[in-house]
Amino acid sequence: MRGRRPRPRHSIARRRTAPRRRIRNARRRGGSGQGGTTPWLTLAATLPGLAALIALLFNWVSVGQTRTELQIAEQAQVTTRFNVAVTHLGSSSADVRFGGIYALERIMQDSPRDQPRVIAVLSAYVRTHAPAPAGGFPRLKVGEVPPPGRPDVTAVTEVLAERPPGQDGQEKINWRNSDLRGLELSTQRHGKERGGDPSAARHLPFADADLSGADLQRATLTGVNLHGALCSGTILALASFLDVDLREARLYGADLTRAFLQDVRLGSADLSDASLVDASLSGTDFTEVLLVRADLTGARLNVDQLNTPTSLTRADLTGANLTRASLAGANLTGANLGPNEKWGTPAANLTRADLTGANLTRASLAGANLTGANLGPNQKWGTPAANLAGADLTGANLAGADLTGANLAGADLTGADLTGADLTGADLTGADLTGANLRGVHLKGARTDEAVGLPSATGQ
Repeated sequence: MRGRRPRPRHSIARRRTAPRRRIRNARRRGGSGQGGTTPWLTLAATLPGLAALIALLFNWVSVGQTRTELQIAEQAQVTTRFNVAVTHLGSSSADVRFGGIYALERIMQDSPRDQPRVIAVLSAYVRTHAPAPAGGFPRLKVGEVPPPGRPDVTAVTEVLAERPPGQDGQEKINWRNSDLRGLELSTQRHGKERGGDPSAARHLPFADADLSGADLQRATLTGVNLHGALCSGTILALASFLDVDLREARLYGADLTRAFLQDVRLGSADLSDASLVDASLSGTDFTEVLLVRADLTGARLNVDQLNTPTSLTRADLTGANLTRASLAGANLTGANLGPNEKWGTPAANLTRADLTGANLTRASLAGANLTGANLGPNQKWGTPAANLAGADLTGANLAGADLTGANLAGADLTGADLTGADLTGADLTGADLTGANLRGVHLKGARTDEAVGLPSATGQ
């Protein structure tokens, strides 16, 4: 019997080590991402970051919800404050009313969205507690002061004058038919009360305000923005305006008798049928203003102290009464002082008006009454003769007018009445005087080159 072949030693050793190799290989495969526990370890490592992210999102949602709740609570608080303040306005106690007024002022500062409502409430307060009768109160005499206004109404006007700008929405100041005699609105005054706040508006915000029918006799307005304001029938007699913006304002039928205007802009405003009798309007900007049928008797529209001319460029003065008005040095370029057939208004009345040094280039004066008007130079004021170059003076009444040295080059004087007019030294070059009444006219030294309508016998 054969004996078994003995196994090689190295074969036995390989078998013994095989299980250990398989374990090592399995571990290696797990470490290489092909199996094992590594993905679970990765997931476990990311769990804390994911939890932190979830916590952050939860906190963000919580903060947003808290903010919303706070806003709702704040708005509810503002509503409560508003209701309490309005209730205080109706109190019989002046102190309580003052508290309500200033509480509403604080609400405008704290809640911009509520400012329009506060404006409406305070405007109604003025109209209710300071009503003016139809046509206003009797006109004050020169030197007479109006009775003192109600302190609470004065407080309201100051609060509205000092309100934060740019938060009115569509709401406008409405003081229609209110008694505001002696009202004082001034950027200098309110700016000082603000402590010189550089962010304060340069002009007090009253644009598009409704002041129709209000009585503002002897009011003082300095640095006020009344752009586009409605002032129809407003009584502004003896009122003072300094650095006021009244462009595009509607002042038809307003009473500005003896009013004082300085550095006032009235461009494109409507002053039809307004009374400006004896008003001081020197240096005022009336560019393209409607002054149809306005009464400017005795008004001063001459250059101001700084030699700034009053601008009436392209202004409509059809039917205006300018009797004895001072227009020395005024700029009336392209102004219309003739009749308006469409509206049935006659030409302007410039009887005895002072037009020395006035610029009437291309102005329409057809049919205008210039009887006794002064269009010559003024030695006292150093103003030259009027400039009427190219002006339309057809049918104008210039009887007895002083046109000494006036520039009438190219002017149309067809059918004009120049009876007794003084045209000494005037420039009539190319002027048309066809059919003009030249009885007693003085033409000594006048330039008549190419002038039409001058009789050959007229020389002196």
